[in-house]
Amino acid sequence: MHSRSAPLDATSAPSPLYSLLLGIVGGALFGARRRLSSQARTAATIGGLALIGAAAHRPLADVLRRAGTRRRAGRIAISFLVPHPVEVVFAFCRDFENFPLIIGALREVRDYGDGRSHWCASTPTGGTIEWDTVTTKYIPNRVVAWTSVAGSPVETSARVRFVPEGRDTCVKLDATYRVVDGSLADAIAALATPRRGRDLEADVLRLGPYLDTVVASPAAAPLKS
Repeated sequence: MHSRSAPLDATSAPSPLYSLLLGIVGGALFGARRRLSSQARTAATIGGLALIGAAAHRPLADVLRRAGTRRRAGRIAISFLVPHPVEVVFAFCRDFENFPLIIGALREVRDYGDGRSHWCASTPTGGTIEWDTVTTKYIPNRVVAWTSVAGSPVETSARVRFVPEGRDTCVKLDATYRVVDGSLADAIAALATPRRGRDLEADVLRLGPYLDTVVASPAAAPLKS
């Protein structure tokens, strides 16, 4: 007697490993589209979304979302010297609306002037994510700190200390961030791209060179204060 294999059910869900690979490849295509030509960008967008859609059956979609969201988290604890007086450095950092001038992922920050601010950042797929923060500590020329409000899609907390060293300023930053609510496409794109931690640290270190530009040519690069 010959055994016969059961026919393959065309409606059955793909294996978790196969779906994971589909999601990662789709996320990589979607995330890379901005570096391509117009025609290739369209193909990458359609292809990436199609692969993501093929992978997005539950419960695997939930697994991918959680894994990608965990990747969009980190901590930065650095100390660096800025060759400008503490008054100048603090004047820049006290106004959060200045931050997009040096932080590449930040699109806009609106400081309401009453301790509240609204932040908007780019996502791995080119979209945006927005959240609100409140200032938790403010001592002129010494420290400024803030944290996200409850229920924000991004949980973040940061403290910046300013220590005068002659005519220079030692800036000490300790910040944490974690995306808690993002799309499946963003989560998959995050899995397929390097973590943002190093890029963010490099952006923060641009503070000194940016202030050099402001001091050298205030009209060309105005300092918000």
